[in-house]
Amino acid sequence: MFLSDKNNKQSDLSLRRQLLECEEQLVFSRAQARVINKTLRKKSEEKVEEIEKKIKYLNDTEAAMLNILEDERALEERLKTERARFEAIVSTMGEGLLVLNRDYQIVLMNATAERLLETSAKDAVGQDAKNMILMFKGKNPLPDEERPVAITFKTGQPMFTGLEDNLYYQNRFGKRFAVAMAATPLRKEEEIVGAVVVFRDVTEEKKLDESRTSFISIASHQLRTPLTSIRWFVEMLLAGDAGPLSNDQKHFVSQIYESADRMIDLVNLLLQIARVEAGRVRIEPARTDFKTVTDSVALSLRAQLNEKEQTIEVKTSRDPLPLIPMDQEVVWQVVQNLLTNAIRYSPKKGVISVFIADKGNFLEYAVKDSGIGIPENQQSRVFEKFFRADNAIKEIPEGSGLGLALVKSLVEGWGGKVWFESKEGAGTIFYFTVPIEGVRRKEGGVGLRV
Repeated sequence: MFLSDKNNKQSDLSLRRQLLECEEQLVFSRAQARVINKTLRKKSEEKVEEIEKKIKYLNDTEAAMLNILEDERALEERLKTERARFEAIVSTMGEGLLVLNRDYQIVLMNATAERLLETSAKDAVGQDAKNMILMFKGKNPLPDEERPVAITFKTGQPMFTGLEDNLYYQNRFGKRFAVAMAATPLRKEEEIVGAVVVFRDVTEEKKLDESRTSFISIASHQLRTPLTSIRWFVEMLLAGDAGPLSNDQKHFVSQIYESADRMIDLVNLLLQIARVEAGRVRIEPARTDFKTVTDSVALSLRAQLNEKEQTIEVKTSRDPLPLIPMDQEVVWQVVQNLLTNAIRYSPKKGVISVFIADKGNFLEYAVKDSGIGIPENQQSRVFEKFFRADNAIKEIPEGSGLGLALVKSLVEGWGGKVWFESKEGAGTIFYFTVPIEGVRRKEGGVGLRV
């Protein structure tokens, strides 16, 4: 009995122990389940958040793509509008328009160019412009390397031509017309890939200009004869060939003589400019030393220099200077006009400085005076025909305003440049350049000196 109870008690204890273990296991399992549930919930929340973020990103991406598509459509519409406007502008231009690539092939041609060149854009595009359009300077063919487009390709600078350049286009049917044009380089990442050429027919303007030049030439010739006669008779009066003159009579006759002399100088300048602009000046190159020419011109102006007690100083960068093939009449006129201008506007006892510098490919000639200078607001007009600055008119009322215009025409005619530096009240320096290779002979025509 006792053993049975003891066994029963042991069984109860074992059972309770098992129950406790089971209960502990259950508590642990529940705790573990809670941790797992919490972890699962957290992961689930993170997953949901991640999914929500992805959905938001997709929605944003979709919106951005829609905006891009809308912008693209708007841009396409804008481009169509701009293209249509560009085509309208190009097609209605009064000037001819050509777009050339680097190989001189025509890429674009507008309606005016089609009409002037008597061809269609369809036939012209892809053709070599040099073969389709022949260029002439006066009556002579213009070398390819001297075409404005070729110069633009070489220098990268725009080129402009006008009536004075005497250029002509000739189409494939032989029709020739005077042309004024502008050639501008087309660039892509600083590399020149082509050129835009805008041109117009200036045949009527050319005819008017030639008529004007002819009128000036004829009128000048007609004026020279009576003016020369007036001067001749006045000289006879001053010499007493018609009897002695009183002092008052001599004074008045001297005024007539000076006025006739100025008129003859004016007529001569008009004739020279007319000849230059008409391209009728004969060019006979001879090896020329610019210092020697300057000394000779200064000697011929000795009377004017002595009257104002002025001196001319000539300096050179080296001695001797290179001898350049130039027409000496033309050079004389340029130097004489610049020195006369300096003498006229420099004060009494003033010094006129001439500096001639060898610059390698060209000679640079400078004339510096100590005169009245040129007002800044009038400097852009200095080389215009008949223009004289206000202070020049006030200082010396007599003057034609033609000397510097002639200088510019002659210098640019031999391929040089002319410019100046000036400050009112502090004098002026005029510069011009001469290519070392000089000029080519030009037959026919007349000499510049009249």
